[in-house]
Amino acid sequence: MISRPSLRPAIFLFSLGLSTLLSQADRVHFNDGRPPKEGKVVFNTPSVVELKWEKRPGIFQTDRFLKANIERVEIDTKEDIQFRNMGQMLPAPDRLTPEDYQRRIVKCKAFLDLFPNGSHASKVELILRTLEEEYEKAVAGGLKLQNKWISPEERRRDAYGIDAGLEYADMVAAKESSDLKMALRHFEKIQSDFAGSTHYAKASALAIETMKSYQPILQQRIAQVQFKRQDRERARATLPANVRAQNKAAQDKADASYLKLVARETNEIKTKWLTLNEYHSDPMRKVLNTLKNTLSNLEKQTPSESSSFADSLHQDAWDAISRGDLEAVKEMLRELKSLKVPERYLTQIEEASEIQEETNQPLPADEKPVEAEKPAEEAPSEEEDEKTEAKEAKEESSKTPSTRPTNSVPSPSGSSADENSGTSKVQVIFVVVLLLVIVVALGAAFIGRKKK
Repeated sequence: MISRPSLRPAIFLFSLGLSTLLSQADRVHFNDGRPPKEGKVVFNTPSVVELKWEKRPGIFQTDRFLKANIERVEIDTKEDIQFRNMGQMLPAPDRLTPEDYQRRIVKCKAFLDLFPNGSHASKVELILRTLEEEYEKAVAGGLKLQNKWISPEERRRDAYGIDAGLEYADMVAAKESSDLKMALRHFEKIQSDFAGSTHYAKASALAIETMKSYQPILQQRIAQVQFKRQDRERARATLPANVRAQNKAAQDKADASYLKLVARETNEIKTKWLTLNEYHSDPMRKVLNTLKNTLSNLEKQTPSESSSFADSLHQDAWDAISRGDLEAVKEMLRELKSLKVPERYLTQIEEASEIQEETNQPLPADEKPVEAEKPAEEAPSEEEDEKTEAKEAKEESSKTPSTRPTNSVPSPSGSSADENSGTSKVQVIFVVVLLLVIVVALGAAFIGRKKK
């Protein structure tokens, strides 16, 4: 489970209470076919209802309705209002980051802090549990696509193809919402990072269509810049003298901010599809020139006859690592580099390959595994102990004299024992004689001294 942040819920509680006060909404349902009306019920009697509602943003109007024309009146509690203000929490959208999940979790916890026993508490608790489960998956490296979770292992194996597909999906969404600049920025990313993917051909076709729609728009806006500037100057001239200078300073500041944005997009973001401003024609002309050159190049391109795509090759490289085929991995890395796959994908494969190589590296020929030697040494030692004990038992039995008479011929072992005993007697006699000789010699020497 996730530890509850200490500060965020407190801040969010304040925003919840404030939004409750500002957005209380009751509904009056009519029985004469009129659509329901939302607002704030300020007066409610058995015969009349007064409803204050927003006619236009910031402008409110109070109407009185007879109860005879009303089917029912729904008056929201603060809990109802706040539950509705939370918005749709589930199902969570695709591709949420752990930070996105945390923001949703904070909302749920703040609601439960305000209404722990409310009528919506059980629903919010269920939402909270689901969000926390998905948060854990996102932290582990999983990805939610089309309301299905991709495991961290699958995400790593298919990283190149998945990222290319996401970039193409963003391009399609931007084109459908008529954000042509962003659509072309997504294509710019596909060109630089995912030109070897299966999505590149579709992205190229969509880029051609987008640029053909964007070109006349750019040409028209360039032609209007001069007139826009003239209109701005005329409007400033009509202002009082004390306001004119302030207006000029504000416009100059806005122009400087825009030029700074263009410089950042050019130098930091490294995009050719710049943000446009109706009073500046130079960025528009740069974008138009980029469009013409890119469109010409795309229309000249012919579909590649090569059947090798970086998506599948990237997957094959990870599969080769999992089965330990490191030579195949090296060959696939060379092919991926030739397809201009970004370094971040290649680095992950190289690091995993190095780890696999270290794990499977064999020992030198003159070394033997320690674990294999120990059992081999222990087993023979037990057998040798048993043989030694058996041999000692036989020797003891052979040395112990038997009380029973026997007519059998002495065994060779018995004769060898007799020979050993005879040899030992000779040695004893030799030692005794030697000692006697020494004593006699010493005695003679002592007597000779006395006579002198």
